[in-house]
Amino acid sequence: MQGTLAPSLAYDFRRAFASPLRTWNRMRHWVQLARYTKLPYLELMRYRRELRDDREFQAHLERCRAEVHYGFAGLAQLYAVVRAAKPAVVVETGVASGMSSAHILRALAANGSGKLYSIDLPNVQEGSILPQGRSTGWMVPAALHGRWNLQLGDTRELLPKLLDSLERLDLFLHDSDHSYEAMSFEFELAWAKLEPGGLLLSDDSHLHRAWDDFCARRALRPTRVEHLGVTRAPSLRRSL
Repeated sequence: MQGTLAPSLAYDFRRAFASPLRTWNRMRHWVQLARYTKLPYLELMRYRRELRDDREFQAHLERCRAEVHYGFAGLAQLYAVVRAAKPAVVVETGVASGMSSAHILRALAANGSGKLYSIDLPNVQEGSILPQGRSTGWMVPAALHGRWNLQLGDTRELLPKLLDSLERLDLFLHDSDHSYEAMSFEFELAWAKLEPGGLLLSDDSHLHRAWDDFCARRALRPTRVEHLGVTRAPSLRRSL
């Protein structure tokens, strides 16, 4: 491990000297992520480096990005959280080209356990239209498909059925319809299913008050890391 960490640490130091303010903000965001998820900061940072040093995976993503003109800002954070939390069952809504799905699945593969269930209604969000001739999740490497169950359709119809069919839910990520109503619906549904200590994440939680209002109803702090809403269910719960 020491041989692989040394180049990564040197890379971090070079970037820190080149842009101290940006580096400080990045570190602050990772500290926030560790606090909100209740995961060890140093472990998250180790997995961040692991992702960056995964040359085969990064090369694949780089080739795919030539066709995509949008992104998911918290990909490294998402990967690190899945690696550190080691969820058995992950559910995400919203797939598009599959950038977040690919990172979740890569983390589950590295963990050696876990399954991802995804729901997507293609080309609904204007900012995440699929490239011409591509289908939902096309960026996910074929080698990672074994841990993936993808369903196409409206989350209002499919998500209740999916959650009812699962024995447990350890991590939920919202990244589908970002309307107030859709986000509130998904948060409440997932929260009711989450295992004690399970993680609830939401992309674009800054767009309106859906995340803040949900957290208020559940007596949670409306915690965010940049635009990513992050909270964790209490370790002992089930009074819904």
